Amino acid sequence: MRKSKVEVIKSIVLSILVILSIYLYYKVYFDYKVEDIVKAVDIYQNSQSDQELLKRARKILASPKEMYLNISKNVAVRVLSNQEQYSQVVLKLVEGIEKLLIKKEFEISLKNISTNFFKQKRVLILDFGYKINFNIFLYELAKRNIGRETQGFEFNMIFIEENDKNTILYFFNSQKQSSVVMKFPQFGFMPLEDSIEKELKLVYSWSDSLGFTEIANKDILIPVEFSDVQFSEIKTSESSYKKDLIVRRLFPDTILTRKNILKNGDMVITDERRTLQLKNDGRFVFEYSESVFGEKVDSISDALMFFLRTFYTGEDLRICKVEFKNDGDFKVYLMTRANGIDVVAGDEEFCAKIEVRGGRLQEISGYLFDMLRVRTSQIKVDGIAAIDTIKERKGDIFIEEIDLEYISGGASLYPYWKINTQSGVVYVETIK
Repeated sequence: MRKSKVEVIKSIVLSILVILSIYLYYKVYFDYKVEDIVKAVDIYQNSQSDQELLKRARKILASPKEMYLNISKNVAVRVLSNQEQYSQVVLKLVEGIEKLLIKKEFEISLKNISTNFFKQKRVLILDFGYKINFNIFLYELAKRNIGRETQGFEFNMIFIEENDKNTILYFFNSQKQSSVVMKFPQFGFMPLEDSIEKELKLVYSWSDSLGFTEIANKDILIPVEFSDVQFSEIKTSESSYKKDLIVRRLFPDTILTRKNILKNGDMVITDERRTLQLKNDGRFVFEYSESVFGEKVDSISDALMFFLRTFYTGEDLRICKVEFKNDGDFKVYLMTRANGIDVVAGDEEFCAKIEVRGGRLQEISGYLFDMLRVRTSQIKVDGIAAIDTIKERKGDIFIEEIDLEYISGGASLYPYWKINTQSGVVYVETIK
């Protein structure tokens, strides 16, 4: 009799748990409150270990602005950052450098090489869009210093060539046409190259192979074919969810925290040691009241880890610029991407800036916004048509670069062709 009562109690408890789980499922998926999701995400983000944050930071550091697989002078396949192969290439690069630098399994040399050297080769191309100090880059990935012969060398591209035995990394300075060449045992890029080639959706070609040598830089890649490629129309909006999340992380002690609403509607939150200002236009500024209060930062990775731990909410991020002044003084500029394409916020060419002075974090500023997918559509205008458009309107102006870019603000939008010329930047619509 006693045993049957225990079974009845167990059944009642189990039934209550089932009903509760159904209720919670309904609340999350159909009737959730923002604060509940904020708490859930906050718990998840805070549970990330330093090792996991470091892995994310290194991935961001090694994420290029543009990635291609060059098959010949006439065919290069674009890989967007939302494609699986993009992340696989970046992670394989990071893990391979870290592992083999520690083991000292590499050969290194400095050579003068022109871009033409790579055009006929089967190589992966990582174009970062800014200059990176070679020694700092390797130290960030593997905590290893490289010899003096490369001291001060900067690169803006990495060409990856792989055969059955070796992987060769060319850290290339396109302005000086020189490269640090590192030869390693095989990383395993070839299966990824085969996977990229099978898709052949975004096909580019070197401009000199298309006869654009008089109006375009011969060393730029021009999109010539888009096959079944669809890009989402997106809409950006102010994010109260992210604001709440960041405030919870930065100011967990509510007793010491004060909130003030300024006359212009901006909100200022402070605990006397640090201040977060949330502006009406979607911008934010986080800073310490005195330099001694700033978080200790020994590297770019440390700065990125703090940013990820505090501000990161799942976006696709890349570094768009790093500025070094003195030892322990630097700025890191970050860009957010949607559908693998940069999203430019406001009037800035970046979405977040991290500033470090004297080895301590001093300020983080940028934009807080949500990106919503409205619908998708196939782009009907290729890169050559975009070039023809600006030729018709502005004549034969010299083209230095062509890329896709979202420009946030206002109504929903599709990406534009951003064409850098000697006369300035020209934007051409992708949808006609």
